[in-house]
Amino acid sequence: MTYNSESTLHIGHISEHSMIYGPGIRFVIWTQGCTLACEGCWNKQYWAKNKGIEIQVEHLFERISNTKGIEGITLLGGEPLQQSFAVLNLIKRVKKLNLSVFLYTGYNVEEFNKIQLECYNLSDIVVSGRYIHSERDTNLRWRGSKNQQINFPTKKYVDYEIKDMNELELIIDQDGKVSIFGYPDEEIRKWAIEI
Repeated sequence: MTYNSESTLHIGHISEHSMIYGPGIRFVIWTQGCTLACEGCWNKQYWAKNKGIEIQVEHLFERISNTKGIEGITLLGGEPLQQSFAVLNLIKRVKKLNLSVFLYTGYNVEEFNKIQLECYNLSDIVVSGRYIHSERDTNLRWRGSKNQQINFPTKKYVDYEIKDMNELELIIDQDGKVSIFGYPDEEIRKWAIEI
């Protein structure tokens, strides 16, 4: 698989209407593939590059543009910036729709290459930094560990009030399978597994 393509994005999951990954209702995309391999990562299923699906950025953009009632998109993973060419292509398209962009990355700003920095600069909110299991805090909003930073590159949400709280989404599909999104504590994770 090619991860430096501008036209193709490898994704692990999509949620078209989420309320926990940024302001308002958001179209959330979990990218597939991450080599950072943070200890205790909640999204290990998105580490492998050879899983998930391959989608044309153009088709994903069409799907986003036809989704009603969203304030913007959120990119997480996996590691979105390990597919920075395709992510940049998507961000530029989405910004033309006047939708906001929330980007999660395990990288710190000083680690960015030129394309990753452009992704960062065009995003309205960026959570950056490795997940550090020893600093895990499930009561932080939008972050999994205390070291992670919330940045506002475009200043669009710079005055947005961030109240720390543990936000979770539980989705029960047609077959009764329960999926948890957010940062559940061990008790909630165990409860969901038992259902």
